[in-house]
Amino acid sequence: MDYFYANSIFLICFSPIIGTIVAKLVIYLAKKDVSLMLKPLECNVCCNPLHLIEKIPLFSYILMKGRCKFCDNLRTPIYFFSELSSLLVLITILSTSKSLIFSQFILFYSMALFLIGLSIYDILTKRLPDMATLPFLLLGLSQSYWLHNIDFQDSVFGAVAGGLITALVATAYHKLRGNIGIGWGDVKLISAFGAWIGWQLLPLFILFSSVSGILFILLRLIALRRSNIREQIPFGPFLCMSGWIIWLQTLN
Repeated sequence: MDYFYANSIFLICFSPIIGTIVAKLVIYLAKKDVSLMLKPLECNVCCNPLHLIEKIPLFSYILMKGRCKFCDNLRTPIYFFSELSSLLVLITILSTSKSLIFSQFILFYSMALFLIGLSIYDILTKRLPDMATLPFLLLGLSQSYWLHNIDFQDSVFGAVAGGLITALVATAYHKLRGNIGIGWGDVKLISAFGAWIGWQLLPLFILFSSVSGILFILLRLIALRRSNIREQIPFGPFLCMSGWIIWLQTLN
C-alpha cells in the first residue's frame, strides 16, 4: 500500500510536465512549424523566452497571474489548460479505478492525453481532424473484443446512432439558421464516443457535454463581462471530457 501511494505521489507531481509536452506537440501540429518543437517556451505576445520560474508547469501560470514578465501581457492559457487537465485525469484514474493494473493505467491515461491533445487542437484551429477522429472511432469499435465492457453490437449501434442523429441536427440547423452549429468534426467525434460507450449512454453523454459547454459559456460571459454571439466556442473539449469520464465508468 505504501508503494502504491509513493508511486501515486510521483505520478501526480510528474503529470503537469506530461501536460506541457502534449501542449507543445499539439501546438507544433496545429501550426505546422517544426522549429516550435526546438524552441524553448516563449510568450505568445512578445515571443521572448520565458524565465525559469515561468516554465514551472502549472504553478508558474498561477504565480505570474498568467502574465509575461517581459511585456506584462496575458499569455495563452493553453499550457496551463493541458497541465491542469493532465493532473486532473490522473487523480481521477487513481481515485475511481479499483484494482488498477499497469496496463489499465497506461490505457486510461493514454486515452486521456490523446483527448487533451485533441481538445487543444480544436481550441487552436476550431476543427477536429479526420486523422484523429476516424482511428479513434475504429478503436472504439474494436474495444469490445479486448476490454469486454460493452457488446460489439451496442458499440456499432452507438457509433451509427451518434453520427446519424448529430448529422441530422447539424444539417437542420445549417438550413434553418444559415450557419454552422455543430461541425462535422464534432459529428465524427460523437460517433466515435458512441462506439466507445455504447448507444445506451449516448443521451447522458450528449446531455453532459451540452450542459458543461453552456456552463462554460455563462461563466466566461460573467468573467469577461461581455458577450459576442458570433464568437465560436469549440465543442470538442466538452465532448472529450464528458466522453472520457463516462467511458471510464463503464469499466468499473
